[in-house]
Amino acid sequence: MTTWLGIVGWILALVFGAGWWRAHRCHRRMRALFEAEQRWFAGLLDRLGIAYWCRNLDTQALWWSDGFRRMHGVAPDEPVSRDRALRHLVPEDRTRVNMVLETAYVQGTGETSYRIQQPDGRITHHILRIAVSREPASGQRVAYGISLDITDRVELENALRERTAYLEAIVAHLPMGLSVFDCDLKLRVWNAEFGRILELPSQLLTEGRDFDELIRLPAQRGEYGDVDVEEAVAQRRALALRFEPHRLERTRPNGRTHLVIGEPILHNGQVVGFVSTYTDITEQKQERERLERALDVLRTLLDNIPVGITMIDAELRLQVWNERLLHVLDLPRELLERPGVTLLDILRYNIERGEYGPSDDVDATLDAMRERVLRFEPHDFERTRPNGRVLHVRGQPLATGGYVTIYEDVTQQRTTQAEIEQQARTDALTGLLNRHALPAVLTQIIATAQREGRPVAVLFIDLDRFKAINDSLGHEVGDAVLVESARRLRTRLRNSDVVARIGGDEFVVVLTGITDAADAAHVATQLVEDLSQRIAAATGHHDAAPPLHVSPSIGIAVFPKDATRPSELLRLADIAMYHAKGEGGSGWRFYTPAMNEQVLHRIRLETRLRDAIAHDQLVLYYQPIHALTEDLPLIGFEALVRWPQPDGEILPPAAFMPVAEQSAELIEALGRWVCKTVARQRQRWRALHPGWPPLTISINLSAKQFDRAGVAERIRRAFVDAEGATEPSALPLLGIEFEITESVMMRDPISAEEELERLREMGAHIAIDDFGTGYSSLAYIKHLPIDRIKIDRAFVHDLAHDTDDAAIVCAAVEMGHRLGRSVVAEGVETAEQLQRLHAIGCDAVQGFALARPMPAHQVPSYVQRVSRGDHLQPWLFGPFASVGTSAAA
Repeated sequence: MTTWLGIVGWILALVFGAGWWRAHRCHRRMRALFEAEQRWFAGLLDRLGIAYWCRNLDTQALWWSDGFRRMHGVAPDEPVSRDRALRHLVPEDRTRVNMVLETAYVQGTGETSYRIQQPDGRITHHILRIAVSREPASGQRVAYGISLDITDRVELENALRERTAYLEAIVAHLPMGLSVFDCDLKLRVWNAEFGRILELPSQLLTEGRDFDELIRLPAQRGEYGDVDVEEAVAQRRALALRFEPHRLERTRPNGRTHLVIGEPILHNGQVVGFVSTYTDITEQKQERERLERALDVLRTLLDNIPVGITMIDAELRLQVWNERLLHVLDLPRELLERPGVTLLDILRYNIERGEYGPSDDVDATLDAMRERVLRFEPHDFERTRPNGRVLHVRGQPLATGGYVTIYEDVTQQRTTQAEIEQQARTDALTGLLNRHALPAVLTQIIATAQREGRPVAVLFIDLDRFKAINDSLGHEVGDAVLVESARRLRTRLRNSDVVARIGGDEFVVVLTGITDAADAAHVATQLVEDLSQRIAAATGHHDAAPPLHVSPSIGIAVFPKDATRPSELLRLADIAMYHAKGEGGSGWRFYTPAMNEQVLHRIRLETRLRDAIAHDQLVLYYQPIHALTEDLPLIGFEALVRWPQPDGEILPPAAFMPVAEQSAELIEALGRWVCKTVARQRQRWRALHPGWPPLTISINLSAKQFDRAGVAERIRRAFVDAEGATEPSALPLLGIEFEITESVMMRDPISAEEELERLREMGAHIAIDDFGTGYSSLAYIKHLPIDRIKIDRAFVHDLAHDTDDAAIVCAAVEMGHRLGRSVVAEGVETAEQLQRLHAIGCDAVQGFALARPMPAHQVPSYVQRVSRGDHLQPWLFGPFASVGTSAAA
C-alpha cells in the first residue's frame, strides 16, 4: 500500500512536473515574444521620435526606451529612476510633473508638459501622456508613458503669437483706418481709427458684423446723398461683392476728406476677403492745393524773373527752366522742349556753335565738361559770351543730386562798375589819378622797378599862394588854376609817368624809367618852370581878373635810396616839399635825413606844447598900450603867451605858434587857455585893487580858430566858465579886444564877419593886427566890424628915415580915421618914432620905448606908476622933444 501510494505519488509528481515544465516553457516563450514585441514597439516609437517608458506599479519596476534616454539627456548606462529623470527637467517644472505622475497613477490617465535643460544649454519642450492598465498575463497594474518633443511646435506657436502681437500693434497704431471683410462681407479685422474716421460706434464694431449694417449707419446720416437708405446699402454691397481694387477720395459732410484704398485678398487665386484703408487727408489735400497755388505763383515768378533759371536732376535731365533762359543764353525753344533733354544736350549745342571758344573735338570737350558737372559741386563764376554779354552763373547742388542754376545778365552792371571804378580812381576835377588809387599804382611801379633794378622818383608838389587865390577870388578861379596845372603836368611828363592829385593843391608825380636822381632833378626844374608861367584864369564874374601866378614847391624822394615802401616814399617827399616851401617856394628839394629830424623835432615840440596847455604851464605877459596924447595915458594891455622851459628859458610865441597853427585842435586849446587865463587874471586884479581902471585887454585870435564855426560862442563860454558868474552877463566880453590878422578875412569873409559881429554884440572890440602885410585888407576893412587898426612894426621901424614907410603909415592913419577906426602903431622903440607918429596923428602906440611885456604880477605896480606919471622918461618931456635917444638900448 505504501509502495502503491509511493508509485502513485511519483506518477502524479511526474505528471505535475511535466505540466509545470510545459507551462514554464510556454511562459518563457510568451515572455520572449512579449519582450521582442516590446523591443519592436519601442524601436518603432523611437524611429517615430516618441520616447517611451513603463512602470509596474505593483513591483515599481521602471523601464526607459533608448529614445527616452536620448530625449532627456540620460546616459545609456545610467540606472533607471524617477529622480534621475526629473533631474534633467527645468527646476520650475519638476514638482508639477511629479504631481501629475502621482495623480495619473491613481486616476489611470494624465497629461502634462515640461521643459528639459539639454547638456548644450538648449531648452526643449515636451508633452507627456500617461495611461495605466493591467497586464493580461500577470494582472499587475502597469503605467505607460509617452513623451513627445514639441519644441518646434512651441517655437512656432511663440513666433505666431509674437507675429500676431506685432500685427495687432501695427493695425492698432496705423495712422489710418483699416478693415478686413471676408468673402461673405463679414467684418473680421479692424482698428480703432477705422471707427473714428467713419464715426462708427464701438458697439457696432464686432467680429462677424455684416457689411450692410456698417454701411447703413452713414447712409442714414445722408453721407451717400439724398437717396433711399436701403437702396444706398444695396448699391454699395453690390460694388463690394465685385472685390475690385479701388482708390478714391471722399469728402464727408463734416468737411473731412478721406483717401479710401481697397484691395482683394487672394489665396490660391481665390478671393477670400477684402482689405481697405481709410486715411484722413484733409490737411494733405489742403497742403496740396496750397502747393498747387504756390507752384502756379512760382511758375509765374519763374517766367517773369529777370534771370534765367534751370533745375537739373541727378541724371542731368532738365526739369525746370523759364522763358528768360532762352533770351539770356540764346537757346532755341525746341531744344529745351525736346522730351528727355539733358544738360549734356545743351552743352553740346553750345560747344558746336562755339559758345566756349573754338573746339576741334566736340566729344572730348563734352566729356571734360561732363566730368566737372557730375561732381555736383557749388559754382559761382562770370562768363563773357561771344556776343559780349556778361553772365553771372551761380549753381547750387541739390540734396537729391542735380543743380539749380541761375544765369544773370550783368553786362550793364559790369559796365557801370568799370565806370565807377574808373571814377573812384580818378580825380573828378582834373582827371588825374586820385589819392585812393595812387598807393596801389605806386606799389606796382616799385615792384617792377625792384625786379629791373631801376630807381623811381616820387615828387610831392604843392602850389605856392594857391590858398590866397582860392580864398580871395573864389573856388571857381581856384579850380581853373588846378585844372591848368594838371594839364601842364601831364603835358610835360611821359605817358609812363604817373600824375595824381591827392587833395587841394597837392599833386604827386611818379617818374619811372629814370637812371639816377639827376633825371628827377632835371624833370623837377622843368616842372617849376612850366607851373610858374602865368595862368589866364578868367572865369565867370572874374572875367576881368588879371593873369594869375602860382609856383610849385617840390619835394623829391627816391626809391630805393630813401625808402622802399610807397607810404614812406610819399611821406619823405612831403617832408622835402615843406622844406622847399619853407625856403621861399618856387623850387625843389631832395629829401635828406636832416629834414626828418626837423619834422620829429616839430612833433616832439607839439607833444610838449599839448602837455603844457593841459597842465597850465604857459604864462601870459602883458605889454602896455598908451594913447599918443599929452602924458601918454594907459589905455590897455596886449596879452602875449610865453612858455617857460625847465632850463629857465622863456620861449616867445614865434618859437611855438607855427607848430600850434598846424593843428586846429591844438590852436583851439591854446586859444581857450588864453581866454580863461585873461578872464581869471582880470578878475583877480579887480578883486585885489579897488578902483581898478577900465583898461582893455587885447587877445590875439588865430585864423585857424575861424576854420570851425562858432568861435564867438566858444570864446564866450571860456570867459563865463573862467569867471564862474552865477548870473550870465549881457556883455561878458566887455573890456576885451580881439586882434585878428588879415588872413581871417581872406579865408571866409562872410563867416568871419558873422563871428566878429557876435563878439561885438557881447561887448568885445575888434582890431586888425599887422595891418599892411596882407593882400586884400582894403577890400574887406569897410565891411567888417573893426574898431581899431594896428600898423605892423615893419613900417614903424624906419619911419623916420624911409619915405615909403612914412607914406604907408600916413595913408593907413588917414584911411583909418576916415573909416572911423582908431590906429595903433606897434614896435615903437624911439622918441623919434613917437614924434613922427604924433605928427601923423596916430592914436596909440605900444613898444619898448614905453614898456616891455611884463608878467601879470608886475601889472598893478605899472598901473600905479602911470597914474603918478612916473612912466614918462625925461627924454619924453616936451612933448616928445628929445629926439634920437632909444629906449630899446
